Amino acid sequence: MSTELKSHAQGITLTRFFGGSDRGACVEVNEGRVDGQYVQLTRAQAAALAADLMDFAQGREVEDVG
Repeated sequence: MSTELKSHAQGITLTRFFGGSDRGACVEVNEGRVDGQYVQLTRAQAAALAADLMDFAQGREVEDVG
């Protein structure tokens, strides 16, 4: 069973779903296009990505030169 979540980003849909016993609760991020492009994240991955996006939003991003 999945649940649509409220998003503050225009044109972005968030769907919570159960990713199985290994992944637990997950979120799917979709731009709302029909072509099926999306990202599925565990809670831990979502937290890490949120930190990266906040760094970008606040102009503190770090380039990966590795």
